[in-house]
Order: sequence, then C-alpha cells, then structure tokens
Amino acid sequence: MDELSERLARLQPLRDRARSDFDQDPYLRDIVERNLEVAAQCCIDVSHRIISLEGARKPVDYYDAILRMGELGVLPADFARHLAPLAGFRNILVHEYVAVDWDEVYGVLGRLEDLDRFAEAIRHWLADRAPSADNSGR
Repeated sequence: MDELSERLARLQPLRDRARSDFDQDPYLRDIVERNLEVAAQCCIDVSHRIISLEGARKPVDYYDAILRMGELGVLPADFARHLAPLAGFRNILVHEYVAVDWDEVYGVLGRLEDLDRFAEAIRHWLADRAPSADNSGR
C-alpha cells in the first residue's frame, strides 16, 4: 500500500498536464507509463494478498483477482468490474511496450481517482480487521 501511495503521489501532479505536453515529451510519457505500471501491479499484488488472507478461491488471472475483491466485499462489485481491466492495461505496459496505446495511458492518468478509490477501500478493509484497543485485554 505504501508503494501504491508513492506512485499515486508521483502521478497526481501530472494528471492535469495537457495532452500536447504528454505527446511532445517522451520523458513525461516514460514517467507516467512506469508509475501507472507499478501502481497497477500494486493493486494486483494487494488483491492476491487479500485473497490469500481470506482463504478464497485462487484467481485464474490478474483480471479475476480484481473481480474477486468485489466477490469478497473488499470493493463494491460494480467498482471491481470497472477496475478489473486495469490488469490488461498493466499487461500491455509490461509485455507490449512497443505497441503502447498512448491514448489509453493518458486516459488512465486522467482517472487516477479509480486507483485512489481502490486504496481507500483497502485501507477500510484493513481498519475493519485491525484489533481494536478495546479488544487488547487491558
């Protein structure tokens, strides 16, 4: 979660950059691409960890891992379905780097609130499972 927060913090100041800046600056594209890739991977890794902690059925792929978060109630089911394509986006960034769709990358940058919403849902899930001070036996 710390890594996801760090990547989102790096991306936030870039989200309002003009598309022309994005198109003309390969360094800006590289920064955005790499940070989105790592942020997406963080979401996938967190999903796998929670699935494991919950003893839930192992997902068949990364897409399914995010959907499973909706099934477990960690994310609202409709939001999990909305976010699940992030797995395919991550795969393209990792494996199809020659054929990256910069329109899609720029679009995902403009929708960082999805990643923020994921992080917030995970924080709530963790807080709900943390032992409270009242249960500490004192």
